[in-house]
Amino acid sequence: MNHCQLVREIARRLPRLKRRDITEVLAVQHELWLADLSLPEGSITLGDLGKLVVEVQQMEAGGFVGRRRLKRLYLRFRPTAKLKQAVLGIGKGATE
Repeated sequence: MNHCQLVREIARRLPRLKRRDITEVLAVQHELWLADLSLPEGSITLGDLGKLVVEVQQMEAGGFVGRRRLKRLYLRFRPTAKLKQAVLGIGKGATE
């Protein structure tokens, strides 16, 4: 689901809200998430979905010319048991 689909679905489920208002709320949410994830140990917990964390790995790259310090960003998502069950079909009579 992309941004436009999300706005459309929220507007369909909550008809009293205008799409412009929904878009503004999502823009504020994105700003808050950006601020949180940019902190050294920032993370976002997404309700029943899971936790989103940005990790920075310090590394040194060496070669013939010299050594350089590099940073690598990793985006980690740790799903909740509820999401795992939904994705894997656990509890719905699915066979593995």
